[in-house]
Amino acid sequence: MKLVTWNIEKGKRWALLQQCFSHPSISAADILCLNEVDEGMARSGNLRIAHEIGDRLGMQVIFGKAFKEFTKGIGDDELLAPGDNTTAIQGNAILTRLPILSSENLLLPACFDHSKRIEKRDGNRHALIARFDCGQGRTVTVANAHLEVFGTARCRAVQMRFLLERLGEGPAIVTGDFNSNTFSRGSAWHIGRSVAVLAFTNARARVAAPWRHEPLFNELRSAGFLWQSFNDDKPTCSVELASLEDRVRAPAFVRRLILGRYSVLPLRLDFICCRGLKAATPGHTITDLPCQPSDHLPITCDLVL
Repeated sequence: MKLVTWNIEKGKRWALLQQCFSHPSISAADILCLNEVDEGMARSGNLRIAHEIGDRLGMQVIFGKAFKEFTKGIGDDELLAPGDNTTAIQGNAILTRLPILSSENLLLPACFDHSKRIEKRDGNRHALIARFDCGQGRTVTVANAHLEVFGTARCRAVQMRFLLERLGEGPAIVTGDFNSNTFSRGSAWHIGRSVAVLAFTNARARVAAPWRHEPLFNELRSAGFLWQSFNDDKPTCSVELASLEDRVRAPAFVRRLILGRYSVLPLRLDFICCRGLKAATPGHTITDLPCQPSDHLPITCDLVL
């Protein structure tokens, strides 16, 4: 089966996103896992983005709500979007061509209050879990997770452990946006430590190998999951440090020092991790899209039970 995972950045660049559906890996996907998926948000034309994609690709859709949005978003491209929100929901989705046996929208342990952000929300991070019939009496469980970016690395490990404990036995895939940036946020202490790492260490080398610094990968390993053959080492999301919300907490001279060293960090945030499956061909990051509708790149792998 061909699996694709992609954080589509809400689907807010819908016209560009549609141009990517003809890409061979996306059009041929048996399972398509999506993070940051809008339903009824003005910034994405008040569309049910997951169902729009499912209709165009001829796939069944499972959608799981994560947040109720109280604003139009963040940044001028979202705040100035014409019209008002309708249902105002963001979540995760799994699209598939396989028979669906069951699904669950799992609320992950909270480690950040999203109502304190500029982008006001009610809700928290979720993992969407589905079980599929692969034929001949075989099944596979897929968990599409979006872990916390505003918390600590330890928090992401707690969320991952909570998810893994609820997967059960048998072949399984854990995928999605792990936000494995290797830094901790959420308090002045954690932000201060992260700023020091950025200012005085080789942060580029650090973010290129998140499994060395993010304990969530220890949780995956302990539960029998591997990631090495299902992913390459390319970044999936490059972040401009000057645009981060937390930048205002650092003194001006420290900000200048960091930005003088690197203005952009190429992060590996998205992963495919498997237990009881192997890669028919090595997993890879899709870098040849016809356009760039999201701040993340999709990743894909052909899997065999």
